[in-house]
Amino acid sequence: MKIPPLALGAGAGLLVLALLSPMTGRALGELAAARADRTQLAAAAALPKRRTPLVAAGLALAAPDTAAARAAMMARLQRLARAGGVLVEETEAIEAPEGLAALRIRVSGAEKAVLALADAFEREQPLMRFRRWSIEPVAGGVRLAAEAVAVQ
Repeated sequence: MKIPPLALGAGAGLLVLALLSPMTGRALGELAAARADRTQLAAAAALPKRRTPLVAAGLALAAPDTAAARAAMMARLQRLARAGGVLVEETEAIEAPEGLAALRIRVSGAEKAVLALADAFEREQPLMRFRRWSIEPVAGGVRLAAEAVAVQ
């Protein structure tokens, strides 16, 4: 009896399949593990860089973005300046690390009023601080130049 070539090919294919299946299964398992690792790394990369809050609850601005945080900072500065009779000469947005908002400000007026503005600016909630500041004398008072920083 002569065995048809198709049967020989099918038999040889099944034999090769039986021999290669353990290696194929191991390779597929490694591929699945690599894909799972890749998915886990992609999820970790999508997380914000800082997981712990910079300040205690209630001290951050709770602004949706940096522009809104800067607007809140400008609003506080304008309100305090108006209340104290201080002139706001300049407010300029400056770069800050992620999670922070920063402004460069320059105000002038009577020494007592400028110092009261700086004190009130830092004491009120939410938390805002002057990162760098200098006070210099000008005609009729003093000028405060500072960089104000707040947590978004």
